Amino acid sequence: MACQIAFRFGCSSANTVNTRCGSVVLDFMMRFNQTVVVSNVLIFLSDAARQDKFRGFKVNPDSIKQVLLPTDGSESTAKGPEKCNCPSNNVLLAVIGVLAFTVLLLIIYIIWLHKKGRTYEDERRVYDNETLLEDIEPSLPDLRKLTQPHAEYMDLIEVNKDDRKAQSTPPGADYVPLHPLTRCWEVPRHNVTIEKIIGKGAFGQVAKGTAVGLRGSPETTTVAIKMLKTNASESDKRDLMKELDTMKQLKPHPYVIKLLGCVTESEQLLVLIEYVPFGDLLGYLRKSRGLKDTYYKDPDIKPQTNLTSQQLMKFAWQIADGMSYLSAKSIIHRDLAARNVLVGQKEMCKVTDFGMARDVQQENIYERKTKGRLPVKWTAYEALLYGKYTTKSDVWSYGVLLYEIFTIGGSPYPRMDGGKIANLLQDGYRMPKPQHVDEKLYQIMMKCWKNDPDSRPTFTELKNQLKDMETLHKKLIDMKMYDKQLYANVED
Repeated sequence: MACQIAFRFGCSSANTVNTRCGSVVLDFMMRFNQTVVVSNVLIFLSDAARQDKFRGFKVNPDSIKQVLLPTDGSESTAKGPEKCNCPSNNVLLAVIGVLAFTVLLLIIYIIWLHKKGRTYEDERRVYDNETLLEDIEPSLPDLRKLTQPHAEYMDLIEVNKDDRKAQSTPPGADYVPLHPLTRCWEVPRHNVTIEKIIGKGAFGQVAKGTAVGLRGSPETTTVAIKMLKTNASESDKRDLMKELDTMKQLKPHPYVIKLLGCVTESEQLLVLIEYVPFGDLLGYLRKSRGLKDTYYKDPDIKPQTNLTSQQLMKFAWQIADGMSYLSAKSIIHRDLAARNVLVGQKEMCKVTDFGMARDVQQENIYERKTKGRLPVKWTAYEALLYGKYTTKSDVWSYGVLLYEIFTIGGSPYPRMDGGKIANLLQDGYRMPKPQHVDEKLYQIMMKCWKNDPDSRPTFTELKNQLKDMETLHKKLIDMKMYDKQLYANVED
């Protein structure tokens, strides 16, 4: 039997080490020269018992239960049950299960962190979209633009350019449905009372009136109401809606006209803005010289006279401040002029009439792509020649507006045909310095009229510079040298 064991399992010997009288229990020790699986030894011993290979012993195969291992390195008989130093299959499975569960928890935690981060970004995006919902469309048709004499504008075939923004107005629709997030601007039509027309043009008009329930307030508020005349086109209606959209995105600023509400869910579109008692800046300047305001007419307001040089300087930097805010919102006005600035309480100038404005959040440049009227004498060099507009194009227009302010309502390029302005500018012509204006102020105007838009100052720089110069107003604008006859041409 020992030889058979050695042959099959590499057993080097098998010696009987103990017998017990009156017993059928046989203890013997086996040594192996290689690793042996205990279960295989049990199987072999059972087979040997069935084949009577235990010499003189008759062994019942079923009585072979276990093989005992020595607890120490000696050859003494093992007294305890067989123990294996290797972990059992159950232990291994348990360890593997714990590890797998731990890894699963770690993966779930990582996914949770990732989704939490995405949720935060999505919330930020939603918030940004809410604040920009009113920015999506460029501004609305300038009602004031519609009311100006034709000499201020020149019809041009504008440059074709791939659309940078999709039209928000469905074909055939008069108005764009108001987004739920902007419903707070909507005022029921029966809450608005139109009292009298204070400004009128070819297609649009402005009325003084009252409104109840603005932004949920039960109070009655005096408002200016911008609306279209009956002969306005569908394009004019879309433009006014665009102007409304532009104004919705603007937070209150002291030098930008404030939107108070709108009526878009009835047949007549109304845009409600803050009422300013002194009308537009151009008329305010001209009335101070005893001239007639060609646009804004309000019999309740008496003409202001004898404007001082300090008032003129204040007008200049206030408008620059308002335009600095608009440019920070990536809005290009495109029709900045004294006629498009209103004068409110305490002679605060407020930029208004975003009818030609464009929101250029993405590329900060706008190219004309439709046919329209252009305010030639206020339009920048690059816009006249190439149809390209940036905030620096508004800076050019601001230089012309300074000319209007410092000449107290004088017409730019007096007695010049608007159709020839572009060629004159290309040849290097610029309006000469008014005799009563200091060279320092004139140089600011000239910087606004540089051919290279990047060489022009920013509105923030203009505001700071002019505000610092306000204390020197008497030296910068010598009203004693002002000759009103030189700037009496008001046909524009």
